[in-house]
Amino acid sequence: MPELWLNYGSTDIIVDLKVENLSLIENSKFDTLALESLDQKIESIHMNDNTILIPLDASNSTIQLTSRLVSFAETKGIKLSIESILKARKQLSSKIPNQNIALFEKKSYHFLERTNNKDTIFISKTNIDPFFGYGGTPTKLLREFGQDKMNEAFSSRVDDLPHPGNKGPPIEIAEKFCQDMGAMSIELVSNNSGINNFFYGELAHSFYRGIEKLNELSIENEHAQKSLIIGTNIDTNSSSTLSSSLDLLWNSIRILRKNSIVVIVSENNKGFGSSATEKFAYGQIKLDDYKNSNYIDGLEHIMFINELKEKFTISILSSLPKYYLKETFGFKIFSNIQEAADKILEMNGKSHKISIALDPNVAIFKNEVAN
Repeated sequence: MPELWLNYGSTDIIVDLKVENLSLIENSKFDTLALESLDQKIESIHMNDNTILIPLDASNSTIQLTSRLVSFAETKGIKLSIESILKARKQLSSKIPNQNIALFEKKSYHFLERTNNKDTIFISKTNIDPFFGYGGTPTKLLREFGQDKMNEAFSSRVDDLPHPGNKGPPIEIAEKFCQDMGAMSIELVSNNSGINNFFYGELAHSFYRGIEKLNELSIENEHAQKSLIIGTNIDTNSSSTLSSSLDLLWNSIRILRKNSIVVIVSENNKGFGSSATEKFAYGQIKLDDYKNSNYIDGLEHIMFINELKEKFTISILSSLPKYYLKETFGFKIFSNIQEAADKILEMNGKSHKISIALDPNVAIFKNEVAN
């Protein structure tokens, strides 16, 4: 009987399954850059005393690249300035030592000054996104600084379902939001093991190349799943909030069969993670309020829950209060991972193979599956 370890926040938990009951979802196309190759690519990035680095997330890969950019600049006698958005600044400050990380302010003049400056370098992890299709610097800037345009993007959606890996009207609005900005960006493609590649250039160009690389790394879907256990994206610490864990669920939607059961392994030690999920948990908004509402952070999660709650069973292993998860969100609650595995086998038979994504961000699914 093989032992599988799943990350659960600050610890790991074990799930015991017979070989005949196990189906691991892995992506052999992903590999990581050696440090020597990473540093060679960094040498091609133009930096000077006026360069400002603005990492827009606190993923391990973003932290690693930012730190190596700083170190490389120091060898050339260059002292880089670093700023970041509020939600990432604290983590970045704790993990990038001896650096004063200023706040990338939401004031319009400050935003315009940074985004129109060719010495500004934004750093983002390019990823699959259930609302935009893909996420990176343009979508993060839109979410953080473009409320009116974010309302427009939310209203432009073709339906109320997740569309990971598809380019539609919302991402077109994000790209237009950034198309005239003079700043540069670095788009990272990475997994739990490290950085696969990164792309430096004008915002639209580097984002396009990041998306192109993700599409090259995508895997074909062989069949729809009757069950799925979703592990943690350690690179982005997805287990820290409910919203970031739900992103992994919606990004896996293509391989879930109707009436399947999916289990999210998600400690959520930092809470709900977005305004909408928190307001919904506390009864301040209703499940269908998204239909006639301006966008608030995380509203797509409420929309997706409303649309998909009858199509499959959403289950979770979390430290959040069971009352909210069960009574408000309508999730099935498991006390431990073995209980979840046993329940899946009880539902689907003793010969059933449980699909497990240990590293969800490497499983980028290309084709739609007919349910």
